[in-house]
Amino acid sequence: MKVDDAWKGIDNGPSGDGAGTGLASYRSSYSPHVPRYWSDHLIAPVRTIGAATATSLKMSYWFSTIEDSPQEGDPTFVSASLRTSPATAWRDAASSGLVSMLPFEGAQWRFEQPVSFVQFHLPFDLMSMVCASLFDRELTHDHLRMPADVQDAQLGRRLDRLRHRASLIEPTNLLLDSWALILAETFLRRLSSHGERNAHGPFGKLPARGIARVVDYIEDGIDQDLRLPSLAAVAGMSVYHFARRFQETVGVSPYSYVLVRRIERARALLRRNDQRLVDIALDCGFSSQSHLTTVFRQCLGVTPGEYRRRVQA
Repeated sequence: MKVDDAWKGIDNGPSGDGAGTGLASYRSSYSPHVPRYWSDHLIAPVRTIGAATATSLKMSYWFSTIEDSPQEGDPTFVSASLRTSPATAWRDAASSGLVSMLPFEGAQWRFEQPVSFVQFHLPFDLMSMVCASLFDRELTHDHLRMPADVQDAQLGRRLDRLRHRASLIEPTNLLLDSWALILAETFLRRLSSHGERNAHGPFGKLPARGIARVVDYIEDGIDQDLRLPSLAAVAGMSVYHFARRFQETVGVSPYSYVLVRRIERARALLRRNDQRLVDIALDCGFSSQSHLTTVFRQCLGVTPGEYRRRVQA
């Protein structure tokens, strides 16, 4: 399957630019779950996604009026930066493009003021796992190009699309895990020395017993913020193989399947009782009533309240 095909149906979240303002002094304790320079930097991100947990994808939104900014190196993450303002930027005296990679060894950045950007961070271990699954090759840091100006319009559009989707809601762990796999494959194909190799072909379908176990696990935990690694563990395979084989078997991504099941459960609850909408949202695994309303309207064209009035009339 092509990388582009995997994007289809993977998210139904709202869009928006989510621009941040302000500047803060930032010194906090370093967590192994986030890039090192989040806690060793002159400024603080104005918003972070996935900071408190071991989710596969981290995102950070930045706004700066500082002209010179050091970037602490962190070889445990592969990070890309998408500039979201017209201000010019330079990395170690090299002109930076709209999309720039953050070197593992660190760098010195200089900006026209003010500047805003969004960064995307993938664990290097995840990249290694995807590389082994996709190309049957080991990945080292030397295999990855980390240019200051990534001349790839398609990659830029992909990152901008993700930024828009994440700007108004806090994505679930399962959605972040799904995005992480897609970005990992994208980076490997476009920025690694393995990218010119023939990728692994179709991974095949999951056996019926494996699908049944995963479906039962999803139904039992539909009210929880499920993780892709947990679903893969139930199926007894790596995250990347599971995600690909699940989609080849069911026809949609694990995230899309879980979303459909949550909507179906919400519909059933709305049909049969007068439970509060906020309680229905939490029972179905949505983070809030507004989250349920947004997704429900996008999927069915009506709000949960409107649906309840129609079916109970």
